[in-house]
Amino acid sequence: MNSDFRSSSEFAKAYSFYATLLGSGGHVFHARALCGHTEAEHLHFIGQSFETTLEDGPSSRLYRIAREGGAFTRLNDRETRQIRLSADGRTLAVACAGDDPATDRIETWSDERCLTAQTVAGRIEQIDWSPDGTKLLLVVAGTGADLAGIHGGYAQKGKVETAAWLPEVRLGEGEDLWRSVWLWEGKEAPRLLTRPPLNVWEASWCGTGSIAVVASDHHSEGSWYSAGLSLVDIATGGLTRIHQPADQFGYIRGAPDGRRAAFIEAFCSDRGLVSGQLSILDLTTGEIERPDTLGIDVTSIEWRSATVIHFAGARGHHTATGDYDLERSAATESWSSVDLTNGEWAPSSYPIGEHGTLFVGEAYARAPFLAEQDGATIRELASLAAADAPETMSRCGAIEPFSWIAPDGLEIQGWVVRPQGVTAPTPLLVDVHGGPISAHRNRWLARTRAAPILASQGWTILFPNPRGSTGRGDAFARAVKGDMGGADTQDIISGVDALIARGWVDAKRVAVTGTSYGGFMSAWLPSQSQRFAAAIPISPVGDWYSQHRTSQIPEFDEIMLESSPWAADGAYFSRSPAFFKQIRPVPTLVMAGAIDKSTPVGQAEECHFAALRSGAPSALVIYPRAGHSVRGYPEYFDSAARILWWLDTYVHPAGQADAAANGEES
Repeated sequence: MNSDFRSSSEFAKAYSFYATLLGSGGHVFHARALCGHTEAEHLHFIGQSFETTLEDGPSSRLYRIAREGGAFTRLNDRETRQIRLSADGRTLAVACAGDDPATDRIETWSDERCLTAQTVAGRIEQIDWSPDGTKLLLVVAGTGADLAGIHGGYAQKGKVETAAWLPEVRLGEGEDLWRSVWLWEGKEAPRLLTRPPLNVWEASWCGTGSIAVVASDHHSEGSWYSAGLSLVDIATGGLTRIHQPADQFGYIRGAPDGRRAAFIEAFCSDRGLVSGQLSILDLTTGEIERPDTLGIDVTSIEWRSATVIHFAGARGHHTATGDYDLERSAATESWSSVDLTNGEWAPSSYPIGEHGTLFVGEAYARAPFLAEQDGATIRELASLAAADAPETMSRCGAIEPFSWIAPDGLEIQGWVVRPQGVTAPTPLLVDVHGGPISAHRNRWLARTRAAPILASQGWTILFPNPRGSTGRGDAFARAVKGDMGGADTQDIISGVDALIARGWVDAKRVAVTGTSYGGFMSAWLPSQSQRFAAAIPISPVGDWYSQHRTSQIPEFDEIMLESSPWAADGAYFSRSPAFFKQIRPVPTLVMAGAIDKSTPVGQAEECHFAALRSGAPSALVIYPRAGHSVRGYPEYFDSAARILWWLDTYVHPAGQADAAANGEES
């Protein structure tokens, strides 16, 4: 396998496929943060497009669209990070990239026009209007702060012109590593409100005099796992600690009247992915209400009014939205669907008016679209499908929910994509999600590299949601704690067995892939089962001991393994793929990003070493500019192409498996 794969037929195939689906020349293929007001004629959102070439990667820009739908208009030329609409709907706050890599801009907009702008040092990760619309808070990450795994898991670095040989020096301290809250009133420069040793991960206005923050006493990415809830006085900057959750929490939202703070509490594996219990803290009494949300694992919340909280989330295979009325102490489900989902990393929607919501919807064969929901009715405002995308996806099989029973009797759910017109058993690719506290959903292209291309070539794809996944309640998610690589392993293997038993899958042609936790499982499964003919771990963990000592999130493995990284035995040894040979030689393609700090590149090297020592063919592919999960461009196309080549080479087409097993040339 060559370093330069661009001349291969697989690269041409992957590039052409994604070029058709994503479009070029400024076509908006994805959107987030759709927001609006009932009295406004227009809605705003952040749209992604490839403005030049696919190799240059996508750009995020500010757009607006009429409330009644139709064409949309791009409003700016800067990389846009966050937008937030004032409560009265009159002013839009926009956080975007500054003129140099070390700065960001905060702007206010009205009637397609930027009214005011100021610059801050660092990266603006969150913005929020005060209830009276007079002030903005900004959560700003220092210029050297680490990004969360879902955003690449690497350390930010400003562009510095210096001698190439000079070393990088890491001290573990520095003002540029912290996250802080800034206040801006729209005229003078923003002023710093919080300072080290307080690190603010999230913030929200709680009335007009205080700000509720998710904060910890250290800047390290792993300190998020023990963050607490505090109130910051905007006049003095004084801090009052008010709640310490048993596990993790996030998505803090202060009530407009300042009487309550709502948030989501959950057992979590990743900052930015919080799925669990809606919790409402009464700031007067200190009591916490944890209402019934109709079996929905909540993933996003917004105050619809001073007494109603809008929420979105997942319940099994369903994506759902609803409202919780504090006065009636009752939740009402407004919409749920197996056929559609919404939100970027997890289900999310934005309340508008007394009952409506706005969201960006999608499904496996349906490109993202802007939508307004009123009750059970979904009105499409605009489709983001490229011209030839529907036809291309029509050849990539169909998705359906799938359930099976694990060896211990627990029902496990997931999704299966089946190729069109097949009657005989097909090869199978198992794609394991990250986390592990996450879940596969009915997402466009399944949001995984190569899978839809393989489906068009006759492969079945299994997207399992083993124990530890979201959407099944706290006990199901918590079942992976202390047992990662245990019962969840059997959940996945039993899913493969269920597909084989149905006659859908050829037992001799099963491959596994995944990123992060999915990368770990892709390296681990061949050491636990003979089911697999090929493995493609991406950003994996091979050795939990070295992972703990080199990762930006050592707290993660201590929580998940419930063992000591200082002991000579226990889960740090017994659940490390690199310490176990594959049951039989399984051809293994390992891929990783060189600047990944969530699962550092050494983990991929250990997985590659272990595969080779098992007697298997193995290739190690390291992308020098890529972070966690290798999501950038053109690395995404290249990695997809290498997956196609690896599976075509080692998981032989029908009629060639027997010859390959006998050592004959195919």
